[in-house]
Amino acid sequence: MWRLAAALMIVAVPSPCPAEQRPEWAFFVPTTPAAANSAENSAASEAPALDVLNPPDWYPAEHPPMPAVVAHGSPPEGAGTAPSLPCALCHLPNGLGHVESASLAGIPADYIIRQFAEFRSGERRITVGNARAQQLLFALKSSYSDAQVRAAAEYFSALAPRPWIQVREAKLVPVSVVDPDSLMRTALAGAGTEPLGDRIVELPENESGLRRRDAHSGFVAYVPEGSLAKGKALVTGAGEWGIACTACHGKTLNGLRGIPPLAGRPPTYLVRQLWNYQSGERRGSMAAPMRAIAARLRVDEMLAMAAYLASLPP
Repeated sequence: MWRLAAALMIVAVPSPCPAEQRPEWAFFVPTTPAAANSAENSAASEAPALDVLNPPDWYPAEHPPMPAVVAHGSPPEGAGTAPSLPCALCHLPNGLGHVESASLAGIPADYIIRQFAEFRSGERRITVGNARAQQLLFALKSSYSDAQVRAAAEYFSALAPRPWIQVREAKLVPVSVVDPDSLMRTALAGAGTEPLGDRIVELPENESGLRRRDAHSGFVAYVPEGSLAKGKALVTGAGEWGIACTACHGKTLNGLRGIPPLAGRPPTYLVRQLWNYQSGERRGSMAAPMRAIAARLRVDEMLAMAAYLASLPP
C-alpha cells in the first residue's frame, strides 16, 4: 500500500515549481554578531550556568529512566576534540525538543536509526545553522556508537508527544535574533515588532524556561494570516493535489507503519525538511516519494502546510 500511495503522489502532483531562494528563516542561521551578542549578554545576566554535559531533568517522574547517552555527555578526550553532548541537551528529556533541533517523541525507533545512518553516509545533510554549527553537529552525530543510537532511539520512540507548539496567525512579530552558539531564536529586548511577511517565526513561550531546558516551556509559532486554511487544503488534498498526506502519514497525521508523525511538530523543522527534499539535501532510501512531492512545492506552500500540520494535536 505504501508503494501504491507513493506512486500515486508522483503522478498526481502538478509540474515542478521554479527555483526559489532558500527560506533562511527556517534554518536558524545566526544573526549578525552585534545583535546576537546583545541578546546573549542580556540572557547570560539572567540565566543560571548550564552544565551542557549534565542538562537538568526538571520532571523525572514524567518519563522513563533515560539511557546514559540521553542524560549525560562526556568531556573531550584530547586536545582538538569536541565533547560528546547528551541528547537531552537539545531534545529534552520529554523528546519534544527545541525548534532549532527536532521533536523526537513518538518517532519510530527504526526511523531515527535510519536517519543517523543517512547523516553518516551523506544521504541526509545537516543544514541548520551556519557551516560551523553544521560541522559540529555532523561530528557529534558521527561520534555516537550504534548501541548508543539505538538506546536513544528506543527511548524517544516510547515517549508520548503532547501539545508543544502554539500556532498563531499574525501580521507583526517581535524582532528576534538567533544565538550563534545555541542557534536559539529569541526576541530582542526593547526592539519592538516588525512585519512577519512570508515567514514563520518560532519563539519560546518563556525565554528563561527555554534556557533552563524546562520541559514544560514550549513555543509560539507566528505564521502569516490565511496560512492555516491554505495549508489545510494542501495537506488534506482538497486542492489540486489529488491525494492527501494522510495516505502515508496516517488519518490523524500521527504516523503510520514506520512513517513518521507530522501533527504538532515544529513548523520550521517541517519547512526545512521539505526544502531539503526539494534541493537534494535529503535523498535516503525512503526519500523518493517526498522528493517527488517537494519538487512541486513553492516556499509559500511549504510554509502553509507546515503551519497547518503544527496546529494539529500530536
